[in-house]
This record gives sequence, C-alpha cells and structure tokens, in this order.
Amino acid sequence: MTRPSRRLLLAVMITAFSSAALAASKTGWDGTWSGAWGGKASEATSVTIADNKVVSYEYQGVSHPVANSKVTPAKITYEDQGNTVTLIRKSETTASAALHSDQGDGTAELTRK
Repeated sequence: MTRPSRRLLLAVMITAFSSAALAASKTGWDGTWSGAWGGKASEATSVTIADNKVVSYEYQGVSHPVANSKVTPAKITYEDQGNTVTLIRKSETTASAALHSDQGDGTAELTRK
C-alpha cells in the first residue's frame, strides 16, 4: 500500500469512528436530567450521568455522589442510603423516574438539560 493510500485509509477510519462516537453520545444518557418528585418544585431533583455512569444526584439543592449504577440504553438503576432510583427512557430528552425507599415511593418526569 502506498503512502497516499495509507493516509486516505487512516482519514476514512478516523472519520468513521468519530461519527460513531458522536452518534453514541447523542443517543446515550450522558448529561443532567432534571425534574421534581411528585411534580412539586420543593422536591426538585437532578441526576448527572457521564460515561454511562451515574456520578451524582441532587435533591433540594444538595449534591450526593453515586458509587454504583447500572446503565442500559433503556434503563438506569442506582442506590444510595437505602433508596433505589430507576430511570426509564421515554425519548432522547425525557425519562420517567421511580424512587423506592423506606419512607415511601415517588415518581418524577425528568428532562435532559
């Protein structure tokens, strides 16, 4: 293979992989998903996702790190302090969230910002 042919092949491969990575980032969960438990502004919450991992969530203005999460294209589950939260993707920018805890259950509609 000649040098110009190698360069062309390399350029095509870089473009293909870059396009695939860009497409994956648009369809993944990465970003901050915000809403409110029960639709109440006083119960504001958000979940921050990066590199297919929940890194933190915020509740009433206080941020909490998340050590473990399970992320699939359609669903996310994470736990913290005895609470289990499940996000179900509805579209590219919306998801429903369900919270289960000893104090009760709740739901929220989240939007990616």
